[in-house]
Amino acid sequence: MSYFIPEEQDHTGSEAESQSDDQLLMHTLHTLPANCKKFWRRRYQLFSLYDEGIFMTSELWFSVTPENIAAFTAHAVHELLPDAHDVLDICCGGGGNTIQFANVFPRVGAVDIKQVNVDCTLHNAGIYGVADNIWTATGDWNQLSQSRDWIPTDIRDKPQPFDFIFCSPPWGGTSYSREENSFRLNEMVPLRFDVLCESMAAISANFGLFLPRSSHLGDISKTSTKLFGVSAKTRIINLVTEDHIRGLLVLFGPDVMGPLSCIDNVAPMYN
Repeated sequence: MSYFIPEEQDHTGSEAESQSDDQLLMHTLHTLPANCKKFWRRRYQLFSLYDEGIFMTSELWFSVTPENIAAFTAHAVHELLPDAHDVLDICCGGGGNTIQFANVFPRVGAVDIKQVNVDCTLHNAGIYGVADNIWTATGDWNQLSQSRDWIPTDIRDKPQPFDFIFCSPPWGGTSYSREENSFRLNEMVPLRFDVLCESMAAISANFGLFLPRSSHLGDISKTSTKLFGVSAKTRIINLVTEDHIRGLLVLFGPDVMGPLSCIDNVAPMYN
């Protein structure tokens, strides 16, 4: 058994490779921009309810987390943190991860730098029947993380307002390195890995990221040591299909290192 990503994702934030100001958000094959047509066949893998009226910009066609990966992530986190109430999804995009978190957690915040992405998330969440579990904020995380004005007032003053934070950050465009252990996470733009992790650790004891399979593990180790000390553990789950790793789910924090039945004998785990 494995968890499938249709092809290795082109996780981008590049304006040159996509149109962020799409006017048409519901598409047929013929209305898709030319650079997105090759992704049409994976529409039901991105959203099983695609035909119900899913909204996606051209950029989201190649950056949304496939539904079964998002569902696996949400259920894994829920198994590790069964009493969690407030979850935050940074870089929510079209809502792939937000929707699945909202299926298992009472309240999920969705943050994105683009208002159109936030709008797509809320619309798509309505199709899946979980919009009432979601609140949103729009802005550049590098700036939002410097204040707490955007956090709901009932948890804003807690030392760590969120029980878990997730981020599937832009990987810098389709030309990122796919060679093993070659993708330097601390060179990611606009969200540098170590800075991103520090900002999440400031408002949650536990957080996770979806990262390229070629991520430099030394960058992960150094950030873990800096944030949690030399004896801390970081969980790396290889998301595989047909014996190929398609991406990494990386989990940080003391409460996400426990037994996880949904990956036993399924995906390698490294501590």
